[in-house]
Amino acid sequence: GSGKVRLVDVTTLTLYRDKYTTGRRSSPIPQIQCVGGSANGKFEPRVVQCYNRGYDGVDVQWECKAEMGDQYEFGEIRISCEGYDYAGDPYILRGSCGVSLEFIF
Repeated sequence: GSGKVRLVDVTTLTLYRDKYTTGRRSSPIPQIQCVGGSANGKFEPRVVQCYNRGYDGVDVQWECKAEMGDQYEFGEIRISCEGYDYAGDPYILRGSCGVSLEFIF
């Protein structure tokens, strides 16, 4: 059906290094973007899974995991999704979420 889904109802995101998000109002972007941290450029996970740990009234709180060596950990993690009708719409376009993250070690 339509790709309209409430962000708070999204329980799990599985994101891939070599795939792009779905875009309707805006251009697709890579599902995983590494944006810095001390391990930037040395390691990039093939798959990142993020879990919805609840809603604080403003944003969904995400916990993300990836297959990576013990020496690496996530720094800042930011999930962004395309609002279905407008930026900040509580409904999002299914498949439009991507993660930008820092890697540190």
